[in-house]
Amino acid sequence: MKQKEIFMAYINNNRDRLQEDVRQLQQRVRYRDCDAVDCLELSLALERLNSFEEFARNSMAILRLNVPDPVTYVSIDTNYAKNRVELERNKGKE
Repeated sequence: MKQKEIFMAYINNNRDRLQEDVRQLQQRVRYRDCDAVDCLELSLALERLNSFEEFARNSMAILRLNVPDPVTYVSIDTNYAKNRVELERNKGKE
């Protein structure tokens, strides 16, 4: 793998992990009585995701990297590739 591919994999994996954290915390808040700690955890998770998104944009701009076309995601796990394509299609619709 080239260093650019490794960096892009790092960006994608961390973004996926942070989005999953936010999704789980939103589910927790949605389906039970939440308290201040739950709200704070969700707020912090959203801030981590937003900060990472800004870091990723700035880093890719500095390194002049392009975001790959979603259909080019290749993985041994077909569910991963399908999930990445679906995330790219739904980006901005939330």
